[in-house]
Amino acid sequence: MTQPQAPEIRQIPLTELDLAALPPRESPEFETAVTTRFAMDYAQRGWSAVVTVDDAHVRILAVPKDGIEPKHYVLGLLQNGFLADALPMLEALDAMIPDIDVAYNHGLCLSELGRPEEAVAVLERALELDPTHNHAGIAMGVALARLDRYDEAARVLTRVVQATPDDPLAKRNLAAVLMRGGKAQEALPYSRQAASLAPSDPGAQLGLAQCLEALGGAYLDEATNTYRAIVKRFSDHPVGEMAEQALTRLSQQTMRDRVAGGLRMDAVMYMQSAIERFARMDPAEVGRITMEIAMLGREGLEVNNPSVRYTLKGMKGDFSALELLSYMHVGVRSFDPQADTGTGLDREYETAMTLAGKR
Repeated sequence: MTQPQAPEIRQIPLTELDLAALPPRESPEFETAVTTRFAMDYAQRGWSAVVTVDDAHVRILAVPKDGIEPKHYVLGLLQNGFLADALPMLEALDAMIPDIDVAYNHGLCLSELGRPEEAVAVLERALELDPTHNHAGIAMGVALARLDRYDEAARVLTRVVQATPDDPLAKRNLAAVLMRGGKAQEALPYSRQAASLAPSDPGAQLGLAQCLEALGGAYLDEATNTYRAIVKRFSDHPVGEMAEQALTRLSQQTMRDRVAGGLRMDAVMYMQSAIERFARMDPAEVGRITMEIAMLGREGLEVNNPSVRYTLKGMKGDFSALELLSYMHVGVRSFDPQADTGTGLDREYETAMTLAGKR
């Protein structure tokens, strides 16, 4: 079965045309001559074409017999991630037809390609076509935020939230904008609502955890529990890795706070023990133990609760979370002295190595 043929959607600067056989550009006959030339070229191929001319461009929308409908084709490119390929077609379509879906996707495409200032202008026009198009409103808010225009972005997104109170995407983006504008307390209710409305959306859950972390203080325990839930539920998603990094960051901060930023001498002691113990082991065995601790850490270690004990298959005894992190740090550094272990215990390691006579 023959596959439907793709349309051609082109935007050609007038400066690239061969004007020799055409009437003068300033004359009334110029536009007719240009449109006729391209329309006839496509007609000879059995295609139907719409051609428009303005002061700067010729725009062509041509469809072969039984071909793919142009808007459907372009939106298909976007859905499959071909943003750069879709953009020139969207530009041409948007200039030819007043269609809210085309205008919205044109603005969204510009924003996602890192051109938010251009996106704002396009999305303003989209919202003139349909002020109730909430996805265009969300895209406008995101584009404004990318320009650091947080107050404007929050106003746009607030209107969307008021119009669609059950839309988790609108609330998630409003919370993110308020957060970036330094208003975490205002963001929190929207973060909670987005996470509640979209429990399977890892981004909404991460947004709530980050908001709680930003508020700090009494919210840190809830932030930690939320990050742990993300790691458990979305272990194979990039958000799960981000939550793991956040848990490490929170643990490190708590450790430092408890010793006013000084050395954790208990970690130094654990590392001295690890240095001595690993020196008597085969490197392969050290590697297995280090990997086992790292895998255990993915599930969350209660670093600041020494009463919680853990066991390992590769090493006898039971251990606190800080003890395991200290052993892992020594193990990783024994294979790569420059590695970033993610434990935040670099100073303790240097001290332990000095005390062990390794420095």
